[in-house]
Amino acid sequence: MKKSWLLYVFFGVFFYVLFLFIQMPASWFAWGLNHYTSGRVQLDPIAGTLWHGKGRLVYQHPPSTSFEFGDTEWRINPLWLLVGSLQLTWQSHKPDTHINTTVRMSSGQLILLETKVAFPAQLSSSFIPAAKLLSPTGQVRLQTDRLAMDRNNGMSGGGNIQWQAAGSALSPVRPLGDYRLLISSAGNVADLKLSTLRGTLELSGQGEWQIASGTIRFSGSATPRESISELEPLLKLMGENQGGGKRTFSINGKLPLTIF
Repeated sequence: MKKSWLLYVFFGVFFYVLFLFIQMPASWFAWGLNHYTSGRVQLDPIAGTLWHGKGRLVYQHPPSTSFEFGDTEWRINPLWLLVGSLQLTWQSHKPDTHINTTVRMSSGQLILLETKVAFPAQLSSSFIPAAKLLSPTGQVRLQTDRLAMDRNNGMSGGGNIQWQAAGSALSPVRPLGDYRLLISSAGNVADLKLSTLRGTLELSGQGEWQIASGTIRFSGSATPRESISELEPLLKLMGENQGGGKRTFSINGKLPLTIF
């Protein structure tokens, strides 16, 4: 009789703890996200549970500037915890912005799967300070099927970034064109290749991104296909005319990857 009573107590406690585990509030997820990103990414207001919740995603960087990514929904698959990993699907959307991704995290590694992100080009100045000089307009789209990053500054996989209907406050010609940057890596260095999909101004180039230091070395060229006189003020900023309005340029800067 005593053993039966102890068994009932054990199962009662077990299922009570399991109930609390399943019903953990979404605020736990919001707190973790805010803490992990040092306050740059916030969810407010929020509803649901840790495993399936909704909220409104706000990105703040610098702290005085905020950008809304819209309504957000996430789902965490608890079965991945059995193999020491965490996997969640994430969706954020509003008319000019969306995020669709699956994120898998394990010891020392983060993997992005089937990821598509789109946002106004103006937001890029929050990630790349030098972009403020261009005052970019248009739409930026990022896409990758699989991109893995680890704590040893290694990266494997690749993806592409498209700048659609690209424009700049430095030029009256809008749009300048549609451009694509291919990124591929199988170690500590990512290869970069820029090409023009269509447009008035042709851009091309290649370079590399040192993942550990964040150092980017890139060289390219800009050639007007038409509207040469209207593009000249922008082209002058790139250097001397190489003939036919063509300019060559180089970029040496830093874009640190702070995942871990």
